[in-house]
Amino acid sequence: MNAFFTRDGGRLVASELTRGPWSNEHQHGGPPAALLTGAIERAGTDAADFRLARVTVEFLRPVPIAALELSTEVVRAGRQAQRIAASLTAGGVEVARAIGLRLRRQPLELRETPASATLPHPDTLSPFRFSFFRHPVAYHSAIEMRIARGIWAKGPVDAWMKPLHPLVESEQTSPYERVLILADAESGVCPPLDPAEWTFLNPDLTVYFGREPRGEWVGLSIVSEAHADGTGLAQSALSDLEGPFGRAAQSLLIAPRVRAP
Repeated sequence: MNAFFTRDGGRLVASELTRGPWSNEHQHGGPPAALLTGAIERAGTDAADFRLARVTVEFLRPVPIAALELSTEVVRAGRQAQRIAASLTAGGVEVARAIGLRLRRQPLELRETPASATLPHPDTLSPFRFSFFRHPVAYHSAIEMRIARGIWAKGPVDAWMKPLHPLVESEQTSPYERVLILADAESGVCPPLDPAEWTFLNPDLTVYFGREPRGEWVGLSIVSEAHADGTGLAQSALSDLEGPFGRAAQSLLIAPRVRAP
C-alpha cells in the first residue's frame, strides 16, 4: 500500500491505510475529507485565481473502505468569493459532502508580519504511536505524530503531524489536502476521555485557512471537551514551520466504547 486511495477509472479505491479506530470496515474521516477538499480546491477553469479559505465537511454515514465516487458542484460563482460543493458516494449512496469557500487572489502591496513556528521543531521530538486502533494497518500507521507539549489523553496537547503516504497514488498531495488528512484526527490526538473506555465520533469538521499552509509538517494546538449530555467539541490552532495559518473544529458524539468480540 503506497497511498490512501488509488484511481480506478472514475472511482477512488480506498486502501487499508484509511481504516479508522472504531471499526475495521470504515474509514477515518481524514482521507475522505481530504478528497472532498482537493476537489473543491481544483474545481473549475478559474481555480488558480482563487484560494481556499474555509471548508466544512459533513460525514453523513460511516465511510466504507471501498470504491468511492467524487463529484463537485458550483453553488455560487461570485467574482470575489465562490462556494463550491463536493460529494462522495459509495455504491450510489452519499456518505460525505463538503462546502468550500474560495476567495479571489488579489496581490496587494502589503508587508506581512514575520512569523515563526510556535511549537518546538519536530526534529527535536520523538514519534508517538496511537494505541486505540483495532487493527495494526490503519490510519495511524500512515501518519507520523510527535507530541510537542502536553500528555496524550490528559488535557490539551500540541503536536506535529504529517502523512507518510500520498492521498492518491502517483499524485501530488496539495497543502490543503494534507491539512485535512490530519485535522480530522484532532480529537484522537487530544482525546476528551480515555479512548479505551469511550468513543468520540465527529459528524463534521470545519477548517479555516488564514493563508496557504506550507511544508510537510502540520502543527495542531488542541483542546477537547466532553459533556454529560453525550456531546463534545475538539478545536485546534493550526500552524506550520513558518507560523500560524488557520483553525479547525469538530463536533463530537460521546458514547461508551463497545468492545470488539
